[in-house]
Amino acid sequence: MAKFIQYSTKESQYDGPFDSKVGWAAAGMGDLLVSGEGKLIVVDGGCNNDAESFVELLEKYSDGKKPVVELWIITHPHGDHYGAINTISKNPDLASRIEVKKFMYWFPMEFTNKDGVAGILEYGNKDMEAVTAVFGAEIEQPYRDQKINIDDLELHFLYVPDDCSVLNTAGGNSNHCSLIFTVQGPEKKAIITGDAYGRSMQITAWRYHHALKCDIMQFPHHALADSFCKDFYRYIDAKTVFLPISIAGYRSMHSNLYANGEGCMINLVAEAKADYVYKAFEGTFEVEI
Repeated sequence: MAKFIQYSTKESQYDGPFDSKVGWAAAGMGDLLVSGEGKLIVVDGGCNNDAESFVELLEKYSDGKKPVVELWIITHPHGDHYGAINTISKNPDLASRIEVKKFMYWFPMEFTNKDGVAGILEYGNKDMEAVTAVFGAEIEQPYRDQKINIDDLELHFLYVPDDCSVLNTAGGNSNHCSLIFTVQGPEKKAIITGDAYGRSMQITAWRYHHALKCDIMQFPHHALADSFCKDFYRYIDAKTVFLPISIAGYRSMHSNLYANGEGCMINLVAEAKADYVYKAFEGTFEVEI
């Protein structure tokens, strides 16, 4: 049976100040997909301090053999998402414990900051080129509606940052570049959103409508109070949800610390409607798909 695993990041244990004044401490995110035949697909991986633990997770699901990752997807170039693999690549002992066949990502150089300056994602491209070189892996840029089959899993890319003329009017928030894709297993369908933001969720909801229906949803942007797209959640209507969030972040989302109104309420309503809620700070969780 194929599996979806949400890794419990180190930063998910953060329990300090967390609000709009002191900042939103990043919780990190790492997912592992295991096909029925045991092939590994990784999404992101977490922060720098997750490097060794994530290698150990891969080893756990490799039946005593050296882990071979068929595909490693980086949703977007934020350190709490690709920091782990970046750190692994710089540590020869850790890097030697795994094999990666292919990395998939898209950090568009056309994306601009709030002042209209392009190339602000160049750092991510340089980092990932160096990572890829360490593993001797291929690089592939995903495209919208692309489907990839690995054993009994089918990945379908719904959103890629292919139109910066739209994204560049959104104030330079690079979360708008985060990939959105589904994973269809033998029994269930999951959607992975990385740090998807309002505009990318709106575009995806407009394009796919009820075809977004999924059994499992990884909440966008760590389930924080800035989603602002009711239709995206309504169409997905997942009964199992994964929240890559910290202790402090979860507490803030369920209190008046933010007072962000509608954006927060969307996540809370979707969580309340779910039958199963898995929070990263409570441990690493596995479900069958």
